[in-house]
This record gives sequence, C-alpha cells and structure tokens, in this order.
Amino acid sequence: MLCGKCSHPNPDENKFCGNCGTSLPPVEVISLKDLVDAGILRAGDELSISVKGKDVAATLLADGKLKYQEQTYDAPLACAAALRGQVCDSWYCWEAVDHITGRKYPISHFRGALRRKRGEVPPSPR
Repeated sequence: MLCGKCSHPNPDENKFCGNCGTSLPPVEVISLKDLVDAGILRAGDELSISVKGKDVAATLLADGKLKYQEQTYDAPLACAAALRGQVCDSWYCWEAVDHITGRKYPISHFRGALRRKRGEVPPSPR
C-alpha cells in the first residue's frame, strides 16, 4: 500500500507508514489460498526463496499452505523463517512464475493482480 502522504510503499500489514509514520487505512488481508482460489497461482506451483545465496523451492498446496521437503507450513512467513532462520517480508522474499508472462515475480505481484481483478486498485501504468 502506498502512503497517502509521502507515497512510500508499505506492506499491507503495516498500520503506519514505515517512512513518515502516517496512519494507513486498513486493507483486506489476502492469503496464498485466495490467490489459488482466484486462479492466479495454482496448487503445485513452486515458490522460491533465496537462502544463503541459493534458491530454494517450496510447493504451493491447494489450501494455500507451503510444503518444503516433508514439512508443511501454514503461511509463507513461517516457511521463510524456518528456511532462513530469520523473518523477512515474505510477500517480497518468495517468488513465483506468472502463468501469463512466464516471468518470475515476488508473490506481492500476484496479490496486487488479485486486488486489480477485484477492482480494489487501479491498474498500474505501463
């Protein structure tokens, strides 16, 4: 979400702008399951994250959980923390391939696509 005061991009979970401290309006939380249900990502897609300079892949399940080796994680944040030993903004750390373009993007890209599909935000300029 962009701050209305300074235009700084902030994670949707933020209540205040990370740049200027202005209060941000609440937004609907979107999960990986929402992306699967909308057909933007698919069960079986591989999501990758950099761990010590190497890409590591986890499998997206139909219920929006991630499976890495034999362990299943409820959310990308939990999986990222387990793999990296520290937390990160998982919507920017994890990447997936866009089925339309064939290019790899942070999963935040797909969250934005769902918001645009729902008409919650205007399309980005090209």
